[in-house]
Amino acid sequence: MASIQYHMMMTYYKVMKKVRKRVELDPIRLRLYMGIISSFNAPFVPRKVSQIKLGEVPTDKIDFLEDSPLILFFIHGGAFAFGSAKMHHAMASRLSQQLKAPAYIPAYRQAPEHAFPMPLNDCYHAYHELIRLYPDKKIVVIGDSAGGNLAASLCLKLTENKSKIPESLVLLSPWLDLDRNAESVLKNADDESLFDCNDLMAYAQLYVQGQDTTDPLVSPLRGNLSFMPRTLVQVAANELLYYDGLRFAEKLQENGVDVKLEVEQNLFHSWQLVPAFLPAAKRSLNNVASFIQAAQ
Repeated sequence: MASIQYHMMMTYYKVMKKVRKRVELDPIRLRLYMGIISSFNAPFVPRKVSQIKLGEVPTDKIDFLEDSPLILFFIHGGAFAFGSAKMHHAMASRLSQQLKAPAYIPAYRQAPEHAFPMPLNDCYHAYHELIRLYPDKKIVVIGDSAGGNLAASLCLKLTENKSKIPESLVLLSPWLDLDRNAESVLKNADDESLFDCNDLMAYAQLYVQGQDTTDPLVSPLRGNLSFMPRTLVQVAANELLYYDGLRFAEKLQENGVDVKLEVEQNLFHSWQLVPAFLPAAKRSLNNVASFIQAAQ
């Protein structure tokens, strides 16, 4: 049975869909809107937040001042064009506290002003700086939605360059195939999302701007996944990007990679972002923490 909070969120989505039919929300307006929304999703745990730079990339560091062998590297979603580190503070703070590990959230450059490969390169340089600063620590990369794309693409780019890959990878409602023939575009056009298939294609083009959408660094589902780290994929069966997460997990398994797939029912895209509001988000983040701890 779906929770009261789920029904409230679905009501919110339906209202916002009606608004979107009347008001064009370009990436700039969406960034402002998401900034306002994130203020209502503040963490309810005490923590230290500092703004630093990793490889010249502005980064939010969330720290509980614990000496940990582990580092969490979050890559936020937002269709490559909006979203922010602040929007992910609630989720990152909860996991940081549970795992007693610092969390780093890079503010990578966004489309359309900064198209592929700039956002990916920012994540790559920030990650490499962490390796340089903490060569003996284990790093877990976590990404949701477009951040899941960048997280998986980061692992492919690291493998290409013979660099150290993360200890583990966590993908939350990931967007892993940006091609117009992607299975999620063709099959799962659900009505429980603020965005639809046309939005996927529009934001994909803002990101790639004419480049090949079958490039594995653009659509990591189409890449060689043989050398990926152990991976957790969480996705909702009714969300728009269900098939991206499902097929990625299947392909990892076919390539002999240690993978765990968690499919939820009656949940919305990137539900893990609101642990203070949604019991299912707390449960899913507990599962993420358990997955990460199992490798320690």
